[in-house]
Amino acid sequence: MKTKPTLEQLDLVITRMRARLAGRNALLAGWFDETMRAMEARFAERLEDPRDLASARAAALAFVKAALHQWATRPAHERQKPPT
Repeated sequence: MKTKPTLEQLDLVITRMRARLAGRNALLAGWFDETMRAMEARFAERLEDPRDLASARAAALAFVKAALHQWATRPAHERQKPPT
């Protein structure tokens, strides 16, 4: 049975991901921060206990990771082509 991650564990994962993104693409790192904040707030307001930040943060992280994966694995015809 899986246990819920703690806030400290989630913060560690988020910090590592933020650092990796910032090292590659500052715009993507900014998107990550803004989206994490917005989605965490959105998930927190829908929880029975809005103070359960670990669940909201875990859900926001799962959403952002899925969005990044979808973006990174998009088909070649959807990728931007360099200007000619």
